[in-house]
Amino acid sequence: MNIRSYLYFIRRNLTRRISGTILGMAGLTIGAFFFSLALFGYYEIREPIIKELGRAFPEKRLVVKPRTMGLGPVKLNRTKLNSRIIEQIDEIPGVIGIYPIQPVNFPVRAEGTIFGQEIMTDIAINGVPRELIEDSLSPGWAFQSIDIESDQPAPVVISRYFIDLYNFGIAQSNNLPQFNETAALGQTFDLVLGESTISGLANAHKSKRIQCCVVGFTPDVTLFGIVMPLEIVRDLNAWYHGNQSDDYTLAHVEIEDVKDFQRISGDLAGLGLLVESQKEILDQFRMVMNLISWGMIFFTFCILLLVGLNFIFSETLSLIRRREEMGILSALGAGRKSILFLFTGEKIFMGFVSGLFATGIFFLLWHGFQSALPDLSASIPLLGDFLSSIKFPFWILIVTLAFSSLWEMPICLVILYKSLFSPPARLLEK
Repeated sequence: MNIRSYLYFIRRNLTRRISGTILGMAGLTIGAFFFSLALFGYYEIREPIIKELGRAFPEKRLVVKPRTMGLGPVKLNRTKLNSRIIEQIDEIPGVIGIYPIQPVNFPVRAEGTIFGQEIMTDIAINGVPRELIEDSLSPGWAFQSIDIESDQPAPVVISRYFIDLYNFGIAQSNNLPQFNETAALGQTFDLVLGESTISGLANAHKSKRIQCCVVGFTPDVTLFGIVMPLEIVRDLNAWYHGNQSDDYTLAHVEIEDVKDFQRISGDLAGLGLLVESQKEILDQFRMVMNLISWGMIFFTFCILLLVGLNFIFSETLSLIRRREEMGILSALGAGRKSILFLFTGEKIFMGFVSGLFATGIFFLLWHGFQSALPDLSASIPLLGDFLSSIKFPFWILIVTLAFSSLWEMPICLVILYKSLFSPPARLLEK
């Protein structure tokens, strides 16, 4: 059978019962659309979200703090976290990294200009090792120590929650535009050391102004406010108090294997420290994402099952009506391969066109999703970078077209198998 005859038979068979063809393609379109949606949800949403949550809640990191006691309206430290304790933590088997955090322990006021408005506020500053916020640095920006007596700007990483405090607090209440993280990179502002907007906290005899440059944003919930290199904070505390501080507010402890969590937590508690872990939070997020993902997969499977059952029913009826056609083709010398290619070619064509419709619908929904990305990024700062980096998944379109074109083939082959090996006389007599 030549190509022209092959295409003629396919066109004739598809247009002979146009209503059945349209209904069949509608079912295939629905199945292919939900198939593409499931792929997008699992591979383009679920996996990157879990990875992003892993940055915000590292499961291999423990947070240790000094134990505290309540004394009336205040809370005092019962134990200390200093260099000696840090060395003892480092000797615990299974610990592969310790990242202590030291705050600036004197009043600091931040001053800057946002959208033409002078902003002045007290600010919390923490000094951290570079390794702790390495993933939060924007490409091309350095996070390294400087001489506090020089005019060089100090690199700082800002908490996304601090940005939220402005966007959903100050900006909303004062009718100001919201802050765009991307535009903030490289922006500078001043820190006025030793001064505060709160009366009575300032030290008139000790004041200094340094410039800072924004080099990144962190989703880490333990790093609220402004983050500086640990060396700079140590120098600032020494400048203000006249001596180096050896105390830390908390430390991140990185472990080699999650299985050692209980043992290492016990060893840390034995040093008089309060141990917190974000692994449970991450596990809860994973459980929710898995439930959503498996629910979507199950729903998609049900849709495909219904479409497949509908196809089996309609194809069986079609074969009963077309047995005579198969017998005539066989009697005229058409081989089994030619008949098989004819019937499967119809299904491939219907599936391909249905896949085009499904991917077209997906493309339109994608544009709606993309227009909502800025609002989603603003409302879910924890996933801001991930949401803003989502690109159109062309690979899903290709996989969906291939799936919709070929997934009916096994069903078609099973239904045709017996008829293909029947002699023409038997096909013509039924």
